[in-house]
Amino acid sequence: MLSVVCQQSDLYEMVQIVGRGVTGRSSLPVLNNIYLEAGDDSLRLLSTDMEYLTIDGKIDAQVEEEGAITIGARILGEVAGALGEGDVHLETQTSEGGQANAVRISSGVASYSINALPADEFPVPPSVEEGTALSIPQNLLREVIQQTVFAASADETRPILTGALFSIKPEGLEVVATDTYRLVLRKVELETGIAQPCQAIVSARALNELARVLSPVSDEAVEVILSERQIEFRLPDLKLGSRLIEGEFPKYEKVIPTSHEKEILCEVSELQTALRRVLIVARDDANRVVFRGKQSQLQLSAKSSDVGEAGETIGAELQGDDIEIAFNARYILEMLGVCPSERVVIRLSGPLNPGIIVPDGRDDYIYVVMPMQIM
Repeated sequence: MLSVVCQQSDLYEMVQIVGRGVTGRSSLPVLNNIYLEAGDDSLRLLSTDMEYLTIDGKIDAQVEEEGAITIGARILGEVAGALGEGDVHLETQTSEGGQANAVRISSGVASYSINALPADEFPVPPSVEEGTALSIPQNLLREVIQQTVFAASADETRPILTGALFSIKPEGLEVVATDTYRLVLRKVELETGIAQPCQAIVSARALNELARVLSPVSDEAVEVILSERQIEFRLPDLKLGSRLIEGEFPKYEKVIPTSHEKEILCEVSELQTALRRVLIVARDDANRVVFRGKQSQLQLSAKSSDVGEAGETIGAELQGDDIEIAFNARYILEMLGVCPSERVVIRLSGPLNPGIIVPDGRDDYIYVVMPMQIM
């Protein structure tokens, strides 16, 4: 029977992380719980949706008796957050038949007895033991995820597009995401140490949860293990795993234009501000904003029969003929929100052809967006 003492701050922080792996929609009651296991001077916390996300963490603990139990993720998080700082004692309680059916949680003068389910009902997923291995700094991996997964589709009828394609090559890593209306490609130069390139489609949900726990400043390595059916991201006290999405990812290379006739160079902050203002009207017309470039100015305009009109002009450096093209403003804003430079270059070849947006002075980040018809 489990009996363990740990720090309230450690417990609460890890429950907040691991609890993200619980969907709350499972028809199997135990999957709404967090699996707790005491042993080896630590308390293990585990959650899974048995599909695309498993979160496995551990915290330091004084183990009085080894054992395991499962408890509801929501109630455990509320209790851990309500307790004061200091030691927290967790101990399983048993029924008259000797089966664990509750967990006593106590700290100072506070005490709870929370209903629980036996550990043997919890389907603990196997860890990924063998596969292609890759190490990447935390801050870099976080940046790559944030710069790509926003373009993945939310349409679950097309599962392949609800993830990002990870392509591991001898010279580095490429991550691609698309919802067919826009596509983003991020390249990273790394010494991967692999001879044969491999690919995998990783759930956007899993990647978003990973980005939450990665440090934006630490360059400590994350170990990535890729097997035939699973991927696992390993940090010192946390593992996040996901079943790969099966299927063939679209041939994205064919979507990326190889030439252009016109360019717009402008400040990211100015373009963001202008788009947000024009979007007030554009959102009533499918977020359509018309870009018109002439001389050293870029004009942005939107029109809605229900609302009215909006327009704004910003400074820009233009190359080529005058420009007129319409885009979904939200698609542009999402890219600008994670743009790694202060200026962007918009490359165009015609009002009905895809546009390319790249950070000024960089060739490792490419954003392709389909135009909209000018009404």
